[in-house]
Amino acid sequence: MRTTELITALANTLLVCGLCVAIAVPLGCLLALLLFRTDVYGRRSAWVMLGSQLAVPLYVFAGGWSAGVGVQGWLSAWAGTLPGLALEAGVGALLAVSAIHALAAIPWVCLICSLGLVWTQRSQEETAYVDGGLSYALRFSVLPKLRIWIAAGCLWCLLPVLTEMVVSNLYQVPTLAEQIYLDASRGGLSPATYLVGTLGCMLPLLLFGGLFLRRCPAWQAVVFNLAHHRAPPLALGRWRGLCSGLLWLIVLGLVALPMVNLLIKAGWQPWVDKAGKVHYAWQLGRLLTTLQESCVLFAAEFYWSGLLALSSTALALGLAIAGHSLARSNIARRVLVALMLILVAVPGPLVGMLTIHLLNRGQPVWLGRLYDQTLAAPVFAQQFRLLPLAWLLVATILDSISPRAWEQARMDGLRGVACVRRVILPQTWSLWGAACLLLAVTSVGELSSTILVLPPGVTTVSMRLFEMLHFGMRHQDSGLCCMLLLLGWSVSLVWWKTLRER
Repeated sequence: MRTTELITALANTLLVCGLCVAIAVPLGCLLALLLFRTDVYGRRSAWVMLGSQLAVPLYVFAGGWSAGVGVQGWLSAWAGTLPGLALEAGVGALLAVSAIHALAAIPWVCLICSLGLVWTQRSQEETAYVDGGLSYALRFSVLPKLRIWIAAGCLWCLLPVLTEMVVSNLYQVPTLAEQIYLDASRGGLSPATYLVGTLGCMLPLLLFGGLFLRRCPAWQAVVFNLAHHRAPPLALGRWRGLCSGLLWLIVLGLVALPMVNLLIKAGWQPWVDKAGKVHYAWQLGRLLTTLQESCVLFAAEFYWSGLLALSSTALALGLAIAGHSLARSNIARRVLVALMLILVAVPGPLVGMLTIHLLNRGQPVWLGRLYDQTLAAPVFAQQFRLLPLAWLLVATILDSISPRAWEQARMDGLRGVACVRRVILPQTWSLWGAACLLLAVTSVGELSSTILVLPPGVTTVSMRLFEMLHFGMRHQDSGLCCMLLLLGWSVSLVWWKTLRER
């Protein structure tokens, strides 16, 4: 990595981080306030729609918006070259990368800020509402409790920018993570590249993440307050219609517009008139053909993605359960939390290079065979992304069991398998199924960590779609993006149904 490349990558990374935070955090906080604490119309439906975006990969966000306003998007084909639609180079590409990262982060910022809204005192809110109205209650009772969670939302915005290279690679914007990937794809990483990855990408995440963990409340208390939160929504009065319209405008723009872009592009059929001029029109037959091709032509990719998802999910969930069971002391829990934070902070290309150094060896022979002939390398690489999520899900599920149930189990002398069979599974079996589905869909969409370590002859859905987005294929990329969006919808609906039943 040359000095000029480093300076350019650092400047681009800072700009993308700043723009992402500036867009995602205000909108995410606004959505959290409207959905969690006010009486806007259609709150539950809006929650389900936003939740469908939590498991959508970054490159699918890129594909959804490129299908509309990209060089080969339907709007570009219909209207021609319009000012502001050419986002492929220079400042336009930088803005496009920032916008895609921000759009992907908004649902997560909304979810994070919603966790902070459960730390409210009902009497204090009612007093503030009576004394000064809605704005007074928001300013002096609700928003002050959100400071640490807004900081967590900012940290979440930085995470994919510093660790993922997919969007920056699609738009050819050299960020730090993208530069690490380019160095790795050239045949190896220099010590300077490792230093940049550690100091430029990992260190900020570890420092800010450590500060957040020191100041945030215990996760068990967060889960308890979330389960028992019963504060009535704040009445918007005459502003209810306007706020509801604003809410649904944002939600539909985030969720429905990319899907509409993909469906239009998947059915966008060119034809040539007698004068030899090319025209475009949407055809239902072309859409159905595209969706059929997405299921048939990429059966091998879906097979490998499914097999990888099953293996990675089983390993991550097993390790998370074992770690949670063994970490009984406070010191052990802190060590485990620090380990999860380190795993999250490692850039995807560095994960791939670490996997290569560990497994791609001539001796012992069985290690090389594992690397070349099995899915061991991508399964190991995906643990850097899946294991922290699995650990958080395991902690959440176990903390959702009431303290009275644990106390009764101790009094009855239940341990091990008996405790699992009589206490844990009867109360949380549906949550375990939803957690497995979320981990599997996350595995299907993961790319940055596995792009360098897929064995010969193995191509996953994420890899194939990434290649097609690079090549600019008109139909198949839209079909695959639609299918991954539908997977995100399935996760959201399963979690909504599971939590509603509880």
